[in-house]
Amino acid sequence: MSRSRKRMPGSTWCCCKSQKKGKQASSRKFRRRANVLLHQGKTHLLPLKSFEVMSPWDLGGDGKAFFGFHPEEEWYVKLMRK
Repeated sequence: MSRSRKRMPGSTWCCCKSQKKGKQASSRKFRRRANVLLHQGKTHLLPLKSFEVMSPWDLGGDGKAFFGFHPEEEWYVKLMRK
């Protein structure tokens, strides 16, 4: 796998590589809130999307960005490594 490369030159802003832990916490909070409201009989208050329960800004990183194609640049070669 020494020659494997990413296909698209994109990455997250900020310091983290993944938003996995934040997404897990958001899903856990969403499911918990839905279960509590179902048991209370308040079906009209059920959340429809996970961002109604937890802000997307609470996840790790600040989203993804596209950096463009620059194959001759050193930073581009480093970015495209897996």
